[in-house]
Amino acid sequence: MKRLSIIAALLAMAAPAFAQDGTPPEAPSTEKVEVSSIKDPELLPYRRMVRGLDAWEEKRALAPKAELRFELWTKDGKPAVTDGLQLRIAGDTVDIALPLDASGTFVLPRSREAFDDQADLVSNRKKAEIRWRPHVRTPGVPANARRLGDLRLECEVGVAVRKEDIPLLYRAGAVAAGGLCRLPMVSYPYRAPRRLASAMIVSGERKAGLPLHLNGAAYMAPLRDKSWDDDALVVYEFAEAPQAPAP
Repeated sequence: MKRLSIIAALLAMAAPAFAQDGTPPEAPSTEKVEVSSIKDPELLPYRRMVRGLDAWEEKRALAPKAELRFELWTKDGKPAVTDGLQLRIAGDTVDIALPLDASGTFVLPRSREAFDDQADLVSNRKKAEIRWRPHVRTPGVPANARRLGDLRLECEVGVAVRKEDIPLLYRAGAVAAGGLCRLPMVSYPYRAPRRLASAMIVSGERKAGLPLHLNGAAYMAPLRDKSWDDDALVVYEFAEAPQAPAP
């Protein structure tokens, strides 16, 4: 059960982003965003999210050509790009709008004022309706593939933010393993952009199939296996879409 709980936590955190266009992020706006009064709108404290920025800087060598964005997605695994979705950093004195791109991703700025104000990330959706995950993608990686170093860095960022949610047993063991993302008893499922028929990791002439998870909705990434370098690619083969019934 403990193994399943950590797998579930990492599955919620560690997932590939859907955006593929590589467009540069917009500068964070200071325009005030009006958010309706709803129950439990806060996603996470800003201070916890800043730990993800710190992990990004510390582990940047895993994906030196990538940028860090965060993605919002629905509880059923779809990009949260519904009309009217708004996000901001809000506190007693701070109110910073976070522009979302067409794929529901955003850049989290560093703000000493927001940190000191103990601000929160706030949306105009109920907390139970949306999730977040790190979005790391090196330019030039094919749309049907993910670079292993990008996945490793997504794990490092997500674990830094979510460490309070991970059982103490695993946090204690992480010291010897070199980090939570390297624990040998933990599996690392990543959501696929759509249902998979198979997933394979490839590095030069070397190839190996990867286990699928949730009936092809996710795959198990070998983050802790040092025999695969950061430039290795996880290549997807998508399941065929079901054909419409004949008229």
